[in-house]
Amino acid sequence: MEQKVADHLSKVRPDLVVAQSRSAIEFEQYKHLNVFKTFTKNYKGPAGELDKILAELPESPELKPVRTRLLKAKTASERDHELVTQLQEMMPEESFLKIDVALAPPEPADRLLVALSSKWSLRTDRAQDCVSQGSKLVSLRRGHMPHYAVVTMEPRPAMLKYLAYGSGAVDCVYHLALPELLEATDAIDRKRGPKGWSPRKVLLRMVAQRRVRPYEDLVAEVQRLTAWNYSPSADAPDGAN
Repeated sequence: MEQKVADHLSKVRPDLVVAQSRSAIEFEQYKHLNVFKTFTKNYKGPAGELDKILAELPESPELKPVRTRLLKAKTASERDHELVTQLQEMMPEESFLKIDVALAPPEPADRLLVALSSKWSLRTDRAQDCVSQGSKLVSLRRGHMPHYAVVTMEPRPAMLKYLAYGSGAVDCVYHLALPELLEATDAIDRKRGPKGWSPRKVLLRMVAQRRVRPYEDLVAEVQRLTAWNYSPSADAPDGAN
């Protein structure tokens, strides 16, 4: 499903870079999260060069001031290294799930415009992953907030509500078979008689509030993005088929 969505959106907007499984820290709004990780990876600490110089420095009254200054530099270097070590040990590490489908312009290719989490169906843990990822995209960004949504085939209104209601971490849920889901819930509702089926009411409310939307709305959202040297071709799809 993820591959099909990525392929389709790349046809809808061939001027954009549509990619799968990209990390948020690859993009402009989140690159700062990789700075400390890169520093920690490359930081070597005192290389012992001062110790080597001090060992090779001849003992003489004339060089005593030089030795004194080198010893002070060595002490300062060790003190700085201790501070860096403490920072490395205490600094929290932010982990991001890979973005299932990411849309970015070709220039700059590192600006995240749309981030999609693709879930064929939902369990509590999968839904929580979506919410957690969205919360991090919201709170840890610097600058432009990408449109973040979930694409799913989940048939249970209760699980859709888990994503669509609440924290605001997820902009909305795009359902790949929303007309069919509405038809199915109508059939169940009729069988339940006068009392009806309460999950259907929940689903209708989410649709009315645009918390749950058809896949065609995602296509329209992507088409509304600022164009990058883009002229729609006659054969470009204008919706999900």
